[in-house]
Amino acid sequence: MGVLDLFSLEGRLALVSGCKRGIGKSLALALAEAGADIIGVSASLESSGSEVEREVLALGRKFKAYTCDFSDRAAL
Repeated sequence: MGVLDLFSLEGRLALVSGCKRGIGKSLALALAEAGADIIGVSASLESSGSEVEREVLALGRKFKAYTCDFSDRAAL
């Protein structure tokens, strides 16, 4: 039994903020690798065709992107 079997997120949906790069992107990919579909949010994330979307889809998971700046309450 591998470590991913212990932490399977198969059938789950994860919301990841700041997923365009850095820690957020790494977290989105790790969650997708563990089986979760991803909702990605970032202030500068493209609505489709982003690098993180391509990588999540390559892992066999679904990805939906939203552009939102969490520092702007009206944008939420």
